[in-house]
Amino acid sequence: MVALELLISATKTETWNDLSILRWRFSVNNCVDSFFPTSPKSMANLPDFVGRADAFIELAIEYEGVWFPPLVKTHILDQLKTFEVREDDVLLATYPKCGTHWMMEIMSLMEHDGHVDKVKRDPDPAHFSDLSFAIPPDFNSSVMDILDKRPSPRFYISHLPSQLLPPQVWTKKCKVVYVTRNPKDACSSLYRFINGNPMLKEPIPWDAVFQNFMSEKAQFGNWFDHSLGFWKHRNDDHVCFITFEEMKKDIRSVIRRLEKFLDLKITDEGFERIVKYSSVEEMKKTYSKIEEDYGERGKMFTRAFGLVPFIQKGVSGSWKAQFTDEQSEQLNQAIKEKLAGTGLEVHYQ
Repeated sequence: MVALELLISATKTETWNDLSILRWRFSVNNCVDSFFPTSPKSMANLPDFVGRADAFIELAIEYEGVWFPPLVKTHILDQLKTFEVREDDVLLATYPKCGTHWMMEIMSLMEHDGHVDKVKRDPDPAHFSDLSFAIPPDFNSSVMDILDKRPSPRFYISHLPSQLLPPQVWTKKCKVVYVTRNPKDACSSLYRFINGNPMLKEPIPWDAVFQNFMSEKAQFGNWFDHSLGFWKHRNDDHVCFITFEEMKKDIRSVIRRLEKFLDLKITDEGFERIVKYSSVEEMKKTYSKIEEDYGERGKMFTRAFGLVPFIQKGVSGSWKAQFTDEQSEQLNQAIKEKLAGTGLEVHYQ
C-alpha cells in the first residue's frame, strides 16, 4: 500500500557524509525491480478477492493473534522472522489509512530537496508494496525476496504491528518512522477506501466496518495495540513517532524533525518546495500526472490494485459525518480505557 525508495547510509561512527547521501539518492532511483503484473492485460486478471464484499472480513487470515487481508500469507509472515535487516535500512511503519502515502511523498521530496520533477515515479508496485505482502499471481514469493537482492541502502514500508516486524528491526536498530492517526478518522477513511473499489458487487456497510475496526479482528491488528506497540519505542534513538494530526497542524515542524532524524540537509528553498508539493492539492496533481504519463500502469502507483485512489480527503475530523453519537462515545470510552496513563491519550482525548 505504499511507495518510495528512500534511505541514508550511515558510517560505522554513525555519522552521515556526502558520499552516504549520494548512495542514498542512487538507491532511491535504482532499486526498483519488477515483480507485480502491471500491464493493462494483467491488471484485468486481479485476484478474486478484490471484488468480493465479504473478503474484508470472511477471507481475513489470523496469525499469532493478529488478522490480515488475504494478500498476506502465513508463510510470508513466517519468513519475516528470519529476514535479514541491515543497519542502514529505513522502515516506514503505519497503521492503515493513517497517512502512509502522504509521509512517503514528504520523504521523497526531502530526498530531492523539494524538486517534485526530480522524484522518480516508477509505477511498478515493487516501489510501494508492504513488507508482508505476497506477490501475485501465485502469491508464493514476497517483497522480502526482492529486498534481499537490493543493494544498500534500502527503504521499505509496512502496516505490521511492532511485534511481528522482523526481529532485527529492533536488534540492529535500523531507522523507523511511524505514523498513526485519530482512530475515528482512520476508521472512516478505511470505510471510504474499501467501498471506493468499483469491482465490489455490493457495498460493505458502515456498521460492519466500524465493528470490525473495534474488534480484535481488525486487519493488521487493533488500532490501540498497533499504536501503543510503537509508542513504547518513541524514545528509542532509531524511532521517530509522528501523528497525522501533528502533520496537519504544523507540517513544517514535522519536516524539520525528519530532517534531523534522517540526517538530511535541506536548503531553505527546498524546504518551501517540500511544504508546497506535499499538500493534498499538489499531491493529487502529481498523481494525476503519473496516470497521464504511464496510463493504466500509472494507476498501479496511485491506486490500490490500480482501482482505488490512495489519496482521499487528507483532513482531520471527517469522521463526524460518519459516526453515530453512540459509536463516537464507544470509541471515546475505548480511548479512555486503553490509552490511560500511556501518554498517548493526550493526543486523542
